[in-house]
Amino acid sequence: MFDKPNQLVFYINAAIFVFGVLVALLTKFIVIALIVAVCAALLIYEQIRQNKHAFSIADLRKILTVHDTCGKKATLTQTQMTTACHVDNSEYWFKNIRSIGSISNFRINNTDPAELRKENDSYQVCMKFPPELKVINGSDLTLTYQCEGAFTQNEGILSHVVDDDTKRLRLIVELPEGRAISTARFFSIHDGKEEALLPPVIIGQTIEADIKNPKRGVEYCLQWSWEEEGLIKKVSCLF
Repeated sequence: MFDKPNQLVFYINAAIFVFGVLVALLTKFIVIALIVAVCAALLIYEQIRQNKHAFSIADLRKILTVHDTCGKKATLTQTQMTTACHVDNSEYWFKNIRSIGSISNFRINNTDPAELRKENDSYQVCMKFPPELKVINGSDLTLTYQCEGAFTQNEGILSHVVDDDTKRLRLIVELPEGRAISTARFFSIHDGKEEALLPPVIIGQTIEADIKNPKRGVEYCLQWSWEEEGLIKKVSCLF
């Protein structure tokens, strides 16, 4: 939970708490010892509270819908049950948004983002919480955007980098009729190393992968390949 400096402070406070409890039990200085123990307990509680991550996510579902067999147009919808860990959290940033093609028309809960940033090939979009939205009690946040020219190859990928404590992550790809799915796989990438996960479920033109308690900082990838198109279809996709 803590880095090394915070771990040292935690151990000191824990030792003071234990010392206070023992003094209260074994000596006559009960009141003073209890005050010391209570103060140490309050310091431990405050340290844990301050070191909580800003948000926790109960369920995150990321759906990629490809609209045409050429793979030119697609929509991504990310819905997540988000809880603020601190009452003063006033905004949420969706990070690590990237695509091979162009990305446009960002919307969060059917409104324009409060702020949009782009660093290299990655976007970040921000939602400012209105006063009536009690994110401290949990709230659904929905991000949508359009991708152009992102899935024109025989192989495509939908990925998600886990930035917040998340209990469940679901990646779903919905492909159009008229171009069959050849293969699909689900894997993670951490520190440049790839690890295979349980195979995704394929039903018709839908591919779905599901993982509980995904690790922070890890990228989860749902990759698929679909059948090779004929020459006439390839030419038609150029126009």
